Amino acid sequence: MAPQVVRRSQVTRLLTLFWRVAKPYWLEEAKARWELGSVVALTLLQSGVSVAFSYIGRDFWNALSEKNAENFQHELVLFFTAMTIGVPIFVLYSYFREILSIHWREWLSDRILSKYFENRSFYYLESNSQVDNPDQRIADDIRAFTNTSLQFILTVVISAVDLVSFSVILFSIYPELFLVLIGYSSVGTYLTYRIGNRLILLHFDRLQKEADFRYSLVRIRENAESIAFYGGEQRERESAKGKLDKALSRTVDIAKWQRNLEFFTNSYRYLIQVLPAWVVSPLYFQGSIGLGVISQSISAFNHILNDLSIIVNRFEQLSQFSAGIDRLGEFLEVLESNGKKKNSNNEKEQDACIQRCETQELVLQLCNISIMIPGEEPRYLIRDVDFTVQRGQRLLIVGASGKGKSSLLRVIAGLWTYGKGTIHCPRLKDTFFLPQRPYCTLGSLREQLIYPKTRQQVKYTDEELIQVLEKVDLLELFERYNDLDVVRDWSDTLSLGEQQRLAFGRLLLCRPKFVLMDEASSALDLKSEKKLYSFLQDSDTIYVSVGHRPSLLQYHNLLLRLTGKAEWEMEEIRDTVRETSNI
Repeated sequence: MAPQVVRRSQVTRLLTLFWRVAKPYWLEEAKARWELGSVVALTLLQSGVSVAFSYIGRDFWNALSEKNAENFQHELVLFFTAMTIGVPIFVLYSYFREILSIHWREWLSDRILSKYFENRSFYYLESNSQVDNPDQRIADDIRAFTNTSLQFILTVVISAVDLVSFSVILFSIYPELFLVLIGYSSVGTYLTYRIGNRLILLHFDRLQKEADFRYSLVRIRENAESIAFYGGEQRERESAKGKLDKALSRTVDIAKWQRNLEFFTNSYRYLIQVLPAWVVSPLYFQGSIGLGVISQSISAFNHILNDLSIIVNRFEQLSQFSAGIDRLGEFLEVLESNGKKKNSNNEKEQDACIQRCETQELVLQLCNISIMIPGEEPRYLIRDVDFTVQRGQRLLIVGASGKGKSSLLRVIAGLWTYGKGTIHCPRLKDTFFLPQRPYCTLGSLREQLIYPKTRQQVKYTDEELIQVLEKVDLLELFERYNDLDVVRDWSDTLSLGEQQRLAFGRLLLCRPKFVLMDEASSALDLKSEKKLYSFLQDSDTIYVSVGHRPSLLQYHNLLLRLTGKAEWEMEEIRDTVRETSNI
């Protein structure tokens, strides 16, 4: 495959994305500017130490070639003195650069995480498949971005200072050598770019394929039991192997292009070991300069060449970095565009989606709601749903699979906006959702119960939490560990029925005004279901359930039946309906 040239527009885009991601930290954080100033100061001191070693090395080799023992001893003392000063500077430079990189990563990660969770962007990105593998972009790409950015920026600073300092030294020794250096580095940079530009595109593709492979392994771990029951090991193995093969295939392509690049770069590096001595050697053989001057010219030549050959020396790193910038910049663009859409006041945009109006009143009112599935051929799941659920009323939604029951819950919760119409409902902070498979967060039994609140937000006593566990028939769980702060992988430790009872425990602690339940009791026996629903019936909470079990009829007084073909019908649940047990 012929290499695809990275066009100027692509370079401009990468630079624009880089500045967009990097700029806020340095503009908004005064501490960051102070830390950067300290690192730059150490960078300048590094350059000064390097220049000092250049002159000390020159006089050291001159004294050695002249067999001047007194000067030789003097230069040794200077060398050890410079080393005593220089080593702490080099070490502290590396340390403070790493600390600055950590602080930058912490700040940038926090900023992107805030945008990721703001306005439920994490949900919309996943449901709309707008970007792949956001976990990798947050965990890996941010780390690589901050670390490599700082290294590269400071390398440019060091190179600029070194370039000036050692250019003066080299030009004073032999101007012709300086001109050779400029030509050599220019040709080297151009050829490296021509040979290696394809690597940027390959690294971008490899990052995506590696992330897909890792995600497939995460999915297998999360669904291990289901896969085992199905006997799907071979199918999952083939799928994971296929993703691994794609990642390895791209890695092989990178290795081939890297091989071609290294044929040149290694030749380039070896030649510079003799090139400066070769150019300056006539002066040495004529007796015009000493051996120390040749040593100094080689040192100065190498310093300047490294300064001018950043692309040659770091092309592999820069190609990976460019791919990371593209993925991270794209991720940030999508997050910000989602935020703008959510905050948009554009009337045209509002007319094209379902409007959700929150009210402090305990009422659920759907006004001509039509739910649409977008696509090349959009279709309506439900059309013109219009009803009101007042305080003290409880709604049960039934219908065959795929008719829009869960979609209607998503619309009420504000998670689905495709369609038209208006919903008046309680505020999100007064709303609680119970899914068929409750989410178990990472943490202790206490944290499972109080989720989604944190320990800092609520101050339940151990006795209150134990009482709730007893109400939902999970007291045995506490007795088993005798500790509310025991940490387990609760999604694996608890059965689905126990997880559903745990979700009702959360509800009892939260005491919401409005509850949405999607098959929330499907794994419970009828006795447990009745007990848990009785807690809701004893309150004035409005609750909306999705379910198939006839036993649910006795806990509701309104029935919304989705009949298919986007049609629906509403009826009151009377005793005669309950007795037929037909939903």
